[in-house]
Formats: sequence, structure tokens, C-alpha cells
Amino acid sequence: MQPLQIYQQRLQQFEQETAAWHKQYNAVSWIRVFVFLAGVAGTIILYQMGIATYLIAGYAFVCLGLFLFFMKKHNQIAYTRNQFRNLVTINQDEINRLQGKHYPPETGQLHADAAHPYATDLDIFGRSSLFTLLNRTTTWGGNLLLANWLKYKAPVEQIHQRQQAVQELASQLGWQQEFQATGMHAKTASEDLELLLQWINTKSRIKPQKLLVALIYVMPVLTLTAIGLAIFTDITYHLPALCILINWAILGFTFREVKDASEQTSKSAHILKIYANLLKIIENSTFTSAALQRLKEQLKYPHSTASAKIKQLSSLLYSLEARQNAYFYMVVSSTTLWDLFFLLRLETWKEQVTADIQKWLDTVSEAEVLSSLAAYSHANPTYVMPVISPDDLYLEAQNMAHPLIVKGEAVSNSVSLQGKGKTIVVTGSNMSGKSTFLRTVGINAVLAMAGAPVRASYFAISLCQVFTSMRTQDSLEESTSSFYAELKRLKQLIDSLPSNKPILYLLDEILKGTNSHDRHLGAQALIRQLHKHNASGFISTHDLALGEMAEELPGSVFNYSFNSEIVNDKLYFDYKLRQGVCQSFNASKLMQQIGIEME
Repeated sequence: MQPLQIYQQRLQQFEQETAAWHKQYNAVSWIRVFVFLAGVAGTIILYQMGIATYLIAGYAFVCLGLFLFFMKKHNQIAYTRNQFRNLVTINQDEINRLQGKHYPPETGQLHADAAHPYATDLDIFGRSSLFTLLNRTTTWGGNLLLANWLKYKAPVEQIHQRQQAVQELASQLGWQQEFQATGMHAKTASEDLELLLQWINTKSRIKPQKLLVALIYVMPVLTLTAIGLAIFTDITYHLPALCILINWAILGFTFREVKDASEQTSKSAHILKIYANLLKIIENSTFTSAALQRLKEQLKYPHSTASAKIKQLSSLLYSLEARQNAYFYMVVSSTTLWDLFFLLRLETWKEQVTADIQKWLDTVSEAEVLSSLAAYSHANPTYVMPVISPDDLYLEAQNMAHPLIVKGEAVSNSVSLQGKGKTIVVTGSNMSGKSTFLRTVGINAVLAMAGAPVRASYFAISLCQVFTSMRTQDSLEESTSSFYAELKRLKQLIDSLPSNKPILYLLDEILKGTNSHDRHLGAQALIRQLHKHNASGFISTHDLALGEMAEELPGSVFNYSFNSEIVNDKLYFDYKLRQGVCQSFNASKLMQQIGIEME
């Protein structure tokens, strides 16, 4: 089956599963209500009937046990139902992506940077961007890592490892979607996890105080023993009162430490539980690619597992959260030093795992990004893994198309660029496809150097820095005209040339903000300057005379073009790249079509 059919079939299956589990959810909910009412009503009736106290207590205890059992069962069913709901959402998103209707709230715009060499011009972030096309991450760490992979090229060996991992996961659709659906249960803000990590990296404040640690263990025993003696013997309540006063003094002495720790950690318990589930999926998987095996290896821990340690941390944080209930704090903490006991356990956990927790969280992030690229590959089986060429400034693409254009509407083209100091001048009529072609080259180059598949039948590229100048705009705030904004952008390119690092430049409608004479002279001068450095690329222009540079620099400047035709008094574009300077013009026809009377 085609990917679209697979996602539609899975969507239907998971909708049915969701409905079935929701019925169970409602049924158990009513059972919980019945058990609660039966417990309360039964206890009252038995008391009014004069039944022995121990029998009433036993009945109430059984009802309480049943209520807690069904509450736990209810939560388990809710999790399973929500897992299937997440799977429904995932498959609907995949269908929407294939149909060009995917507009998620998370656009990656936070990662956008106007000064970045290519992110703005190539639609890396924003609505209907490459980020939204690829992103299946659910954690902030995964979100940030995907953005970094798209903004910065990886070393060659790392690209190869990513490609192998993506190819392995691409055939495991169930794994991809289970991993993503599990992560979608997390609803905690990224700032909460950052606060937890800050606390983990601070020094322990309770454990080093040996006397305090001893009191944390001794005083609850003394207090509960004193209370028991006061209830069942003739000992007065002065002894338990004294113990509670001592406990309050200890709590008051450590109030600031406990409060600070609670504020930094209390909101992280839920997301850590999700992280534990994600880590467990990785731990229980069998991988063959080097990158995925490395991720699994990073999760090994003496006499335990990473998922078990993170789950333990989550449980400890849930226990510490209980102090936020005033009644619990007054009754339980004042007799058992509950919050101090669990803070001590947290500090013990911290000393054992501080060196590993960031590595474990990073493992989840990397697995999420690799899974995102694998899902993209699965959804587009005709896309290919690019070849990373060892040659200096090499690009060869066959049947290359833009990945953000919906299937059936994109037109593919082939092109080759080999060696430094080479420039392909792309001329063409208005709306013929020049800008889209440059973006097609750039965005596929970015995908290739991130380790992702590209939209082509064959694609080879050497490691290089992509640089674009396409969407320069004026700025009232900076008193900058669009022409000067373009000059500033070109200066970024010129300033990077002396580093001798290979650059693939994509310059659209070069120097469009000035008169034709200066534009022509400036473009010629720039091509000559670029020719002397370790840079090659594409320049689109309406200046047909710029094509004469191919005669001045033979073997270094090449002319390609996009053309249009007028058929039955209508403009027709085929968006196909051809050798040579453009021979067709359509500006007059376009102006005529909007109502300008042309003579």
C-alpha cells in the first residue's frame, strides 16, 4: 500500500480502539462511584444496625481497597485510551502532511534567526516550513535538537550514521508512532524541566548535615511510638506533643531548603514519568545501526536501567508534591517529617545520577529527531538518501523537486555544479520558477547535511555552508532600505570568504533595488570576486546581459534559464530548467492582464 492508504487504515483502526477504551473508561468510572457510595452508605447502615465496630471497620477497609483498585484501573485505562487518541492524531497529521494541509501550532518560529545564513530564505521555520514538515518530536529537547540539525551541517561520519539510523527506523512505522504517541502524554513546560536540572546540579543541603539526617530517621519513629502509647496506655499526651514540637522546630529550621527544592522540582514529576516510558522503549528495542546502538548503550546503568532511575525520580517528586496539601502537611509531615525524608532521598538519588541524567534526556531528544526523519522517509518512499561527496564543492541532482510543494504540483529539475569558483546564472521571465528552483537546491542541501532523505532520484553534495540572499527587506526601525538590506546581506557572504571554507551561495534577483546599469556592474564584480574563492553557487537575475560572463570566465560561469510561452493569448509555464540565456519575456503580457493598456 501507499503511505496515504497506510495512514488512513491506521487512523480508522485507532479510532475504533479509542472508542472501545473510552467505553471501558466510562464503565469503570461508574463502578468507582458505586463502590464509593456503597462504602459510605454501607458503613452508615451497619453502624445504625449496631454491628460490631471491627466488622464495620473491616467493611469500610474492603470498600476503600476496592475504590483504590478501581481508581488505579481507571488511570491505566485512561492512559491506554489517550495513547490511542495520540495515535489517531499522529496518523491524521501524516495524512494532512501528504495533502499539504498540515498547520500545527508549533512552527519552530522560536528558532528563527534573521542573521542565519539561510533559515529565513529557505523556509526552515514558520508556518508551512521544513521544520513543521519534519517535526514529530514531543519534548523541548527534541524540538531544539531538530532545529539545530536544520541550522548547522553535521560532520560527514555523523551524517552517514544518521542516514543508517533513519533507514532502519523508516521500516518500523509501529515503533515510530508508539514512541511519538508516548511522548505526547507530556504536558509540562520546558522551563519546569530546566528548573529541575538546575536543582540537580546544585550541592546537596540536607544530606551533609549528619545530625539532621539522624533526626529525620529517629524522630518519626519516636513520634509515632509516643502517639501509640498515648492512645493505648496511660501515658499522657505531653510526650507526643513534645515530639511534634521538635518536629515543627526541625521543619522550621529546614523550611527554606525544602521550599526551594520543591519549587524547582515539583512540576517535573509528570514529564519525568513520560521520559521513563520513552527510555524504556529504547532499552527494549533491538537496533542494528551504529547511531541507535550508541543511544541504547548510553542508557546502561549499574544494577538498574536509565528508565528505572528516572521513574524512581518521578515517584520521589510525586511524594514531595504531597507537602503542598496543607492538611497533609499539618498531619503527616509534622509527625513523620515526610517532606524532609523524601528530600533526603532525592539528594541521595541526585548524588548517584547527576553525571548521567543529561545524557539520558539527550538520548531521548536524539531518538525523537531520528524518528522524525524516519517518519518523513516512510511518508515519502521515493525520496533518496543523498551521497556525501568527498570532492571540493560538488553538487549533482537528478529529478530534484521542492519538498514543501505538494505531490502532483511540484516540477523536478536536474543540475550539476562541480568545483570552486563556479557560478550558474539563472535567467528567466517573471513567475517562471527561478526563485523556487534556488530554494529547491538550498532546502535539499540542508536536508542532505542534516542526515535526512531528499526529494530527488539522485542527489550528491559535498559538505559546505549554504548561504542565501533572497528575501531582504527594508526596516523602518533601522532606517534601512531594501537595497541597503541586500548589501548588508551580501557583506555577510563576502566577509565569510577569507575563511576558505566551502560555500554554496544562492542569490535571487541580485541587486534588484538599484538601477539596471549599477545592478549589472555590481553583479559582474561580485561574480568575479566569488570566482577567486572557495565558493560556488547560483545567481538568478532578469539582467540577460549578465549571461555574457560565461564568455569572460569560460568553464566557470554557466547560463541556465526558465522560459514561458503564450498559448491562445495565455501565459504558460513549464518550470523546466534549460541551458542558455532566457529567450522569452512576459512582463508586458502580465501587465496587460491586470489592466495596464500596453501600446
